[in-house]
Amino acid sequence: MTLDYENTREEIQSYITGLIKNFCSDWVVSGIIRDENQIRFSSNKIDINKNWKDLRFQLFLSNKRRTLEMAITDLRKTAIKETLVYCKKLLDNAKRNSFYKKLPKGPFEYIDENIKIFDKSVLELEEKSIDIIQKAIEASLQQGAKRVAGSFFFGYTDTKLQTSEDLEGSYKKTNLNFRVRAFAEDMYATGEGLSVSTHLTKYFDPVGAAEEAGEICRMAVGGKKGTPGTYNIIIYPKVSTELQAPTPAIGMNTYIKKMGLSWLAGKKEGDKIGSDIVSAWDDGTIDYGLASAPFDDEGVPMKKTLLIENGIVKNYFTNTSLSRRNAESTGNAGITIPKPTNTVFNAGDCTLEELMEISEKPTLLITSTWYTRYQSYAPPGILSSLPKDGMFLVRKNGEILEPVRELRINSNHFHMLENTLAMGKKLKQVYTWLSTSNNPVFAPFMLISDIQMTTGTK
Repeated sequence: MTLDYENTREEIQSYITGLIKNFCSDWVVSGIIRDENQIRFSSNKIDINKNWKDLRFQLFLSNKRRTLEMAITDLRKTAIKETLVYCKKLLDNAKRNSFYKKLPKGPFEYIDENIKIFDKSVLELEEKSIDIIQKAIEASLQQGAKRVAGSFFFGYTDTKLQTSEDLEGSYKKTNLNFRVRAFAEDMYATGEGLSVSTHLTKYFDPVGAAEEAGEICRMAVGGKKGTPGTYNIIIYPKVSTELQAPTPAIGMNTYIKKMGLSWLAGKKEGDKIGSDIVSAWDDGTIDYGLASAPFDDEGVPMKKTLLIENGIVKNYFTNTSLSRRNAESTGNAGITIPKPTNTVFNAGDCTLEELMEISEKPTLLITSTWYTRYQSYAPPGILSSLPKDGMFLVRKNGEILEPVRELRINSNHFHMLENTLAMGKKLKQVYTWLSTSNNPVFAPFMLISDIQMTTGTK
């Protein structure tokens, strides 16, 4: 028997709200239908093809400023009732949440969600998804890869939200997330490509990502251990999720700053933290953004919030409870902890080739990083990050790219923002596995000066 998800959601959501009204002064219930597919491939062949379809409920409960957040996945009414009885006991004995003030009051007008974030053709992929992967594998092999691996996630979510302040809204969103890694016979020569979007025909290019991965891995063959020292670096858009995006996505979170875990502690609106050419937004309304939606977890309409303008702090993103007196939420709930949506950087006026031409010092082209680790979250946010795929020493203004290995980035967030010299012309949406910023980022290529690169002693 196939579950009627939409009717079941209506029935269960009504049942949940009926129960929590008896012991909560404030509440939010979101019923989320998810239909997610994963295809994994390795050694040039598909080895896993899975589908998940489920219904879950995200709850925020509050009484006398005691708060609780939870998820319900067991849809049996007896189990739900037992869970909520236990939740009442937890609220009765919890400490008051000093950060929580209230839920927002409407009414609000929401954008038409079906134009920007929902693509019916994603729901109809079926066997076409296999064709997408096979074409991508072939494209990477043609660029010089010997083995190709990766994953393709795609599907949709259908969300319905209700709050104790009579806010109600719903939307559907599709997602496409393609990641490919290419390997040469030289086991240290690898390349990675990404392509993400909400629409099949808008900025989703898995073949292009696979070609990029194959080209990088081919060019990385024969790399030698690099020489430690100070370099300019040119980073691919996906590297921004580790090096540049954490400042607007994490450091400018009001909650993180209040907790003393932000390297922007002590920085206020109007303070200079970066180069004149750097601007960044949190934008939950951008076309085809994986984190775009009509409203946030509180029911506040998503917004475009300017965080950094020409290197100057303009705003910190927040939710209703943490917003200042007489100020509005920026549309970034998480009800307890604000959360970023899409981090968007400004574009510049350079091609990748031009960035290599204008860099006057020894320069490294860095295509990917991982294992980013912090020495301290205190200002200035000292970190190190390890390039994991093709890395190249730029010679003759980019005419020659010499593969190098075993170098690690050592810097801090203030230094990287202040020393951003130039930006690429095009933004690319990237969402990387276990990235530091952990949210979708729209970023260009970036040229950053005077970065210390170190290597192991053995």
